[in-house]
Amino acid sequence: MKKLMYGSLFLAIVGIGIFGCKKSMINPSNQNLSTSSEFNISSDGKMLIFKTTDDYKKVVNNPTEEIKSKFLKEVANFKHTTYSELLSKSKSSENDDLLGDDDLAQILNEDWIVQIGDYLYRVNKPIELVYVLPASNVSEYQDLVNENVANKNIRKFSTEDDVVELAESGAEGQKSLFCGEGGVGSRSQSAQHGSALNTTTGVTSTLRHSKFGIYFTIVMESYSNSYLSQFKFEFPTSSNERRFKRRCQNVEYVPFSETDQWQSSMSVSEAQYKIRENISNFSKYHIRARCNYFQNDLFMSQSVLVTTSAWLEIRINY
Repeated sequence: MKKLMYGSLFLAIVGIGIFGCKKSMINPSNQNLSTSSEFNISSDGKMLIFKTTDDYKKVVNNPTEEIKSKFLKEVANFKHTTYSELLSKSKSSENDDLLGDDDLAQILNEDWIVQIGDYLYRVNKPIELVYVLPASNVSEYQDLVNENVANKNIRKFSTEDDVVELAESGAEGQKSLFCGEGGVGSRSQSAQHGSALNTTTGVTSTLRHSKFGIYFTIVMESYSNSYLSQFKFEFPTSSNERRFKRRCQNVEYVPFSETDQWQSSMSVSEAQYKIRENISNFSKYHIRARCNYFQNDLFMSQSVLVTTSAWLEIRINY
């Protein structure tokens, strides 16, 4: 009887050890995972991870300022280094920023990589290419950093493509079997106008569309040589002046109908307003915008209109 008891005890201890080992071996890559329930995001200490594509869309498809603020606070709690932090730590100048987008710089890590659902994406903006690696092959991360296309698991796309859609479709170029439309590349138009009464130079206003493969934006921005400025941006609501078409979709939309005007705070020298961030690219796009420039009248505490820029326009395939 005593031998039987000792034998049972021994088996129980061994069993606990075996099951304990199995439990600790489950998904070992997640042992150092930091998570956030607010946006269903996490970090493995190396990069930001969106659990699904839908989770990513919630952050980049027309987010409110509140969503942006909450997202940035969550990311700040993670241990990996964002590209934005890399620029800050190295005290880089604006000329060293190879992305040119503050929001995307918070999403990508120092290697320009983010995981969205089942894939890792490296956005190489300077050469307008995006490299994709399945998350199941994360052990080949360095090959992705090195853009080693000799690795059969790494695919290469243009930043003009809707890369997330193509990556999830299973093969590079597969979309072209069903749709011959190309994506819209980066475009911009600028105008100069007055910075003081009776002048016509000193302020530069720009309307630009930027492409990143996993992310596409429209930005209006103005700069002045005066620190006593205020900028008011106009966006017409006419369907003839504000519309777009998604790549490989038949339906045409009228974007930004909820935003007619936007204005900066007073006493600034520059202003920037991002009117769209989206995961999907366009095949057709048309938008007009204008900057109304004001200077602060310190004695009257009023803003006096100095000059208005010409209509800026981005028209692609319309």
